[in-house]
This record gives sequence, C-alpha cells and structure tokens, in this order.
Amino acid sequence: MRKLASLLLMCLAVNLALAQTKKINEVNTFTVKNSGVILNKEKDVEGYYFFYEMDKLKKGDREFAIQILDNNLVEVAKKTYINNKNTFLMNSSFNNQAMLFALANYKEKKINLLTFNKKAEQSSSIDIPLESKEIKWIEAMKLSGDFNILFPVNNKGFLFNKVADNKKIGYSLKYYPTDGGKAWEFNSPVDSQEILMINPIEVNEDVVVALEFSRTSVFSRKVMIKTLVIDANTGKLLFDKEYSKNKNPRLISNAYINDNKAVVLLGEYFNEGDNIFDDQSQGLFSEEVNLSGQTNKEVFVSWKNDVSKFYKPQAGEKEIGHVYFHKIVKTASGEIYAIGEKYKKTASASGIAMAVLNKGQGATTQLTITDAVAFKFDRDFKLKDIKIFEKGKSRVPCLTDFGSPQLNANALKNQGAFDYVFTQIDKKNDRFYSCFVDYERLSGEKNKFAFKTIIYDEGSLSQDKIYLSSEDKEFRVMAGKVGYVALIEYNKKDKEINLHLEKLNIK
Repeated sequence: MRKLASLLLMCLAVNLALAQTKKINEVNTFTVKNSGVILNKEKDVEGYYFFYEMDKLKKGDREFAIQILDNNLVEVAKKTYINNKNTFLMNSSFNNQAMLFALANYKEKKINLLTFNKKAEQSSSIDIPLESKEIKWIEAMKLSGDFNILFPVNNKGFLFNKVADNKKIGYSLKYYPTDGGKAWEFNSPVDSQEILMINPIEVNEDVVVALEFSRTSVFSRKVMIKTLVIDANTGKLLFDKEYSKNKNPRLISNAYINDNKAVVLLGEYFNEGDNIFDDQSQGLFSEEVNLSGQTNKEVFVSWKNDVSKFYKPQAGEKEIGHVYFHKIVKTASGEIYAIGEKYKKTASASGIAMAVLNKGQGATTQLTITDAVAFKFDRDFKLKDIKIFEKGKSRVPCLTDFGSPQLNANALKNQGAFDYVFTQIDKKNDRFYSCFVDYERLSGEKNKFAFKTIIYDEGSLSQDKIYLSSEDKEFRVMAGKVGYVALIEYNKKDKEINLHLEKLNIK
C-alpha cells in the first residue's frame, strides 16, 4: 500500500490501555515488509515472524536475527546468524509449514534462499547464481520496491520467480518443496527473440495460473499476454490461452479453483478489435476452464446494462469507472464477493511541473484511487448487489502516460499503489474482513488516518473504523487472531520494533 511507504507511525487514538503489546530491542536496521503472518492449517493467525539486522561486525559482516512470536505477541523462538553487508532481503514468505527468505548479494552475484521452520530452525540454504544482466533487472526492482518473486504453496513449498539471462530477458519459475516432494522448473525458451516476463496471479496446491507478457523491446507498446495454467505438482504446462485483439480481447486479473476442480478466470472484457492497454473495457467476465483448457461456461457483467442497475453515479460521474479487484471471497452459501477500489487516470500537477523541468521526461498523469467497493455475485456469477464504502483520495504517478488506466493499475499494484492491505477469512464463523488504510480529510479538525475494515457477517456487510495518528516511525498493519489487527511499528531512533494488537468492533 502506497501510504505504508509515505506515512510513518500509526498509533491508536482509543483503547490503548487494553492492547496487547510487545517490544523487540537491539534492532539496528529493519524494514516493515521484512515481517509476516504465520498461519495454521485453518488459515487462522498463529503468530508472526521478523527478519532484521542486529549489529555491524568486523570485515563487512552483519549479525541478522529471525524472531518468532505467537498470536498473543509472546516470543516463541529467536535465531541469529552472520552474513555479508552486501546482502539485502528481497522478499520473504510463509506457507503454513516454513518461512523462506530470498536474499540477494550483487558483489557475490547470487541469490541465497534460506528456509526456517516455525521454531526459527534453519532447514535448508540454496544459492542461485546471477548473471550481470539479471543483476540490472534486480536493481530496477529494488528501486521500485517491486519484488513480486515469492509465492507460497500451502503446506507444500514455495514458487520462486526469477528473471533469466536468455537471448533476451526471460523468466525462470522454480518450485522448492518443504514437504519432501519433488522440485521442478518452468522456464521461458532460451532462444526467444522477445522479452518474456511472467506474473503468477494464483498459486495453490493444484495449479499455478500466470500471465506471460512478451514484447520485442523494453519500450515496445505491442505486448502479447498469454494465460498459462501449470500443474503445481509437476511443473507441466496444462494449457495456455491467448486473448487476441481481434478475438475475445480480455484482461485477466484474478483466478481460483472452484469446487469442480476447474480454473475460474476473472477480469475485464473488451469489444472485438479493442486494445486492452488503451481502450475502455465493456465490463467484467467469469470463465470456467477445465484442466484440459476447454471452456465450460462464461458469464459477462456489462458496465452499462448490469452494473448500472446497482450503482448510482456520484457527482461528476457518468458511470462507476475503473475498479481494481484485490480479493475474491466465496462464502459458505456459495455467494461470491469481489473486493476492490475505484480508480481513474487524471492529470498530475506535480508530474507536469517535473516534466517541464526535465524537458518532457516523466509521467504527467496519475491514478486517483477513491472508494472501496464490494460486488456481490451468486454462485453462477450473476451480479446481485454493489456496496460502496467511502474513502479519501489517494494519488500515485502513472508509470506511463500512454498506457490505459487498467494497464497502469495492474503494474502499480505490485508497488503498493492502493490503500487495500489484506483480507482475513474466518471460515469457522463464515466471516471475512477486508482492510484498508485511509486518509480522511476532516472539516474543522486535523486530518486523520483511519484503519477501515469491511466486515461480512451473517450474510451482510458492515464497516468498522479505527482512527490513527501519525508520528515519525515506519509501520505495517497485519492480520491478528480472529477479531484483532496487529500494528507493527519501527522506531529507527531507539532501534526498536513495537507491536500491539487491537480489537475490531465486531459483535
């Protein structure tokens, strides 16, 4: 979320006396993204993990620590080890079985994958060599903060996505098991005449659904997208689908496996001949595809004919506009909720000013992100209702002025452009909580940050809000045990991490 990069401490305005708290001292260097939630088999929060630098040692070495807390913030385990100062953490992940940390070292030209169990005991270490061209791409990722490289496969292993130095630039998906299974690789052709990149959008125990992007050069606007479905157990390509400009142009954004063990693809559809990167979509679609690649059924939800029945345009609007969906949740009754945020592409005054100063270089447009939305569908993906939850506006510079709003939204999502934080699912009570951090501009008083939660309970949606205040400290919001939220704060001056759990207003 963009605000996590620009905001700095969150501390609650109410109920602090009742909060469960924890302090971790002797933290020399820490980034809040280097922490995560530990889940059990039921996907309930079991605890938290933290990776941080403790001390600077001689000859360029550093002492690092991995610390584990339970869901009441009580320490479970702590592991320290020595590594080189040129090492930095790219990403970390947890798969309900183990934690994996991906560390890069430019000087030694390698990526080191470290695996630990829930007691912070190291179980494996894997070195992956890097070529010079690959290092340049990783440097670009580090500048943008976009390390979308690790994907957990629950209770089985991890999928690691790395750029590859082929004839041009390609990709390498590597699967590393943690349950004693077999490792596998899925790589782009080494002799491809095009730049090939891949973005997994769904990774589970059965399949990997990924979008493959191909272009002739870095600056080419002619991009071909294929949807690949890969067997998560063997790495074998089950099928691929290509939606061309002249036939069924579509932009896939979400995927999941349904009760029929078929892949359900969700996204936006366009008129025949439209360019998905430039033109306005006509609505949403759902496509059920069996594992042989055959389409079982399709459902289309038109902005004009279907969405308009449930959404009344607000002041200055003609229609609902663009929606980026973050999470698809299926309830016990079979209903489907799509949680997202409205956005539009607008002119950026600061971007225009910078472009003038830089002689025309730089984006002059921005994404303006507004309200949270919840689309309700029945089990057959027929639209039943739309709920709007007001939020303040967030603005983030577009990556390119030439790309469509949806192209920029999909690219910027991985850089934390939206206000959405996470969705927690409570299957036992048939509830879910979709959470956002919002900046409220208040009349007659100081503006405030608020942690807002859309709550599904007993078949209906409601909203909870906790006001926050900002200080000069870095923070992160994570899921807590059922009914709670965890606030992680880093005080660089005092070299300490402060944590507290706060109860949501749920009956």
